[in-house]
Amino acid sequence: MSKDEYSVVVEMDDDTPPPVREELEFQDFSSGSDVGGKIVQDNNKQTTTDRTGFNDTGFYDPHRTIRTESQGGSYPLWSIEYYAQYFDVDTAQVIERAYKSLYPKDDFVNVVGSNPDLYGPFWITTTVIFLLFVTSSIAGSIAAFMSNESYTYDFKILSFGVAALYTYTFGISLLLWITLKYFGCKPSFLDIVDLYGYGLTIWIPISIVCVVPHETLRWSMVAIGFVISGFFMLKNLYPVILRADAKTTRLLLIFVLVIHAGFALLLKFKFFSYDIEGVVVPGA
Repeated sequence: MSKDEYSVVVEMDDDTPPPVREELEFQDFSSGSDVGGKIVQDNNKQTTTDRTGFNDTGFYDPHRTIRTESQGGSYPLWSIEYYAQYFDVDTAQVIERAYKSLYPKDDFVNVVGSNPDLYGPFWITTTVIFLLFVTSSIAGSIAAFMSNESYTYDFKILSFGVAALYTYTFGISLLLWITLKYFGCKPSFLDIVDLYGYGLTIWIPISIVCVVPHETLRWSMVAIGFVISGFFMLKNLYPVILRADAKTTRLLLIFVLVIHAGFALLLKFKFFSYDIEGVVVPGA
């Protein structure tokens, strides 16, 4: 069999355009799609996450993970990287939030926005604890000098301050969050922690002024701190409590106010009380 028997001649017309070959093109749909030369966002695919670590039903979810774009990955709830996002604030943001607690004109939720943090509440609480110990010790030594008495530093008051203030900032916040959750108010745990944490900012200058050995001045400063920080918390908690169906939940505002009044009195009698004429020991 020769090769010529299978020879085939194909004639090509030079005027015929070559066939168009359709190629597969990959598009990035992460930020939108290109329709008519315009980028169209797909808002239906946007999701929101609960930054408190709890799901929509209010129950703790140990398998929940959250994606942090700045960190470029998903991390489990028990990892350090997961909680790092709640400390992702700069100095300007912390100062602004602390200032807004001293001058509670705006809604604090709008000030915080979508970035509630634990950095401010932790360090403000720690700073207040340190200042309470230092200023109470200075005031106690001044009172002892004026009374011709000897003064011994009481480090037990430091451990008491640690227990009392951390319990107030984080323990009372957790208790209030559980209570509001029970009544269906759908609060944000981090927002409540921010209220109690940044609400302690007023006690930083008050603790310094209360070094002055004048009882009327100290009572006045404690009253000012109670009013400013109390108004700051009630103003921002009231819209959350209004979400409940039962009108009796407004009594929670009284509960918050009573707890806050007890905290202010605790600071007064434990850290801001000095007897010049008698034994000079803070909190005695």
